[in-house]
Amino acid sequence: MSNNTRRAGVVAALVSSAALIAPAFAGALPTGSLGSDGDKAPGFTCDATSTATTANGWGIPFTDEKDQTASYSAENVFDSDGSLNLEVTDVTDRSVSYHSAGSVKLSDAAAKEIGFSERAVTTSAAFQLRLTGTTNPEDNGFTTLVWVPSENGAPVTDDAVKHGDIQDGLWWSTRTIGGAVKDVPTSLDAIVEANPDATVEHYGVSVGTGSAASNVFVDTVKFNGCTTNFAKKDAKPETGTGSLGNLGNIFGS
Repeated sequence: MSNNTRRAGVVAALVSSAALIAPAFAGALPTGSLGSDGDKAPGFTCDATSTATTANGWGIPFTDEKDQTASYSAENVFDSDGSLNLEVTDVTDRSVSYHSAGSVKLSDAAAKEIGFSERAVTTSAAFQLRLTGTTNPEDNGFTTLVWVPSENGAPVTDDAVKHGDIQDGLWWSTRTIGGAVKDVPTSLDAIVEANPDATVEHYGVSVGTGSAASNVFVDTVKFNGCTTNFAKKDAKPETGTGSLGNLGNIFGS
């Protein structure tokens, strides 16, 4: 084989490798609160579990919130495998975790159950929907919708509670948009009707600025037909042979 032929083969291999690697790096680090259009998932993905070792898409993809991380805990809410721990140390602290919503239409997401479970000294976790495509004239129509227990008649308790069907409750928007004045609780139906082009880019749970020092344990997050179980550790792999039986009996030892 000639040197020219070998050289052409090496170049082709490098180009092919670059084509595989470049898209991964292009969407790896969103910038600012919105990220970039290239960071949007191609569609909604349901991750049924999230653990300390296998987060499955949960975390903080925004550089301006990178220090507000949540952690995983062995403390339970209703099940026995742990939870997501949203810990704040004082009223200036915040803890949050998001998952991509894949630009699902807000109207579609609001037609399914949204909810979560929590346990804390005082129920205080919030649910967030980060939107684009609203009537807000800036930042591609960006705003965040927030549901909090205190504005929805949720019991103040240190027992584990389930916040179910919160899409039927009151939400407030971080910016004035159609159907919602900034920081004024309103129905999600009114927001959906006034913002037909709105899409959900990320959803998540948080304990926000202004909360007293506490640990809030969150589990069973429901959104767009998906329920995510938070656990401290990955489930142990099954060691049985299942319906195949012992293959050694077939092929001999």
